[in-house]
Amino acid sequence: MSAEQSYWVANGEFVESLEKLGLQAWDEASLLERKGFVRLMVGHNGTTIRWSVFAGNWASLYFVIDWLLTKPAPITLEYFLVGWFSETVADPIAARERIQEIIAKSDIHLMSRTFVKSVNPNNAVFIPDLLQDALSKKPIMDDNSVDCLYDPNDDRFKVNRIGTQTPIARLWGVTPVSYPCINGGSYDQIVSEIYHTVLKTGLAHYDHVYAAMTSKESAVKWIPYQRVILPQNFADGQKGVRVVSEVCPVDIKVV
Repeated sequence: MSAEQSYWVANGEFVESLEKLGLQAWDEASLLERKGFVRLMVGHNGTTIRWSVFAGNWASLYFVIDWLLTKPAPITLEYFLVGWFSETVADPIAARERIQEIIAKSDIHLMSRTFVKSVNPNNAVFIPDLLQDALSKKPIMDDNSVDCLYDPNDDRFKVNRIGTQTPIARLWGVTPVSYPCINGGSYDQIVSEIYHTVLKTGLAHYDHVYAAMTSKESAVKWIPYQRVILPQNFADGQKGVRVVSEVCPVDIKVV
């Protein structure tokens, strides 16, 4: 298959022409979220299905469930619920089952935009090599970590340094003023809560995080990542934590 093919589905059938309906493909947000359209993309890298969970599009999704059975894998599901989720499954049958599961939860109301789960490393299905090294107390290069200093004046941890190869650097850059570095918000309060324990006990902590985060393009995306938090005494005498993380599958199911 050469170029990617793109289709739109509305009211349980293919849309022959958006232009004839007075609509434009570039206005994807309106088509998905306000009008309940479903977008399909098929290419040599697989098949992508994109929709908004709260939109009135059940007929279209059930149409897609049958349509995708003959389409190339893997199947990527991109759906909006507070933010954009992206899941990739190996085959059309698994995609069909997952779409039906999401449809059944279309009335879900998420009470939080950040979920954290402590995990026993011995029971984890998958841990990235970098995090394995951190748990094994192997030296971690500065490029692969983020340093957070403890400020006793307001009892908070503040991002002081962002390694150039960290997920934060790749997604937001190295200036500590991006979404994941802002102090005081609910995301900061939830993900930094364990830092106090790490600092007091002097022991490393491993957990999984799934959070809806605002990207540089202002889109809200659900990002799953694993991390290891290490206690740190810095050269200038200050204390804090060093965080090593990787964007990867987590043992947290939000939907």
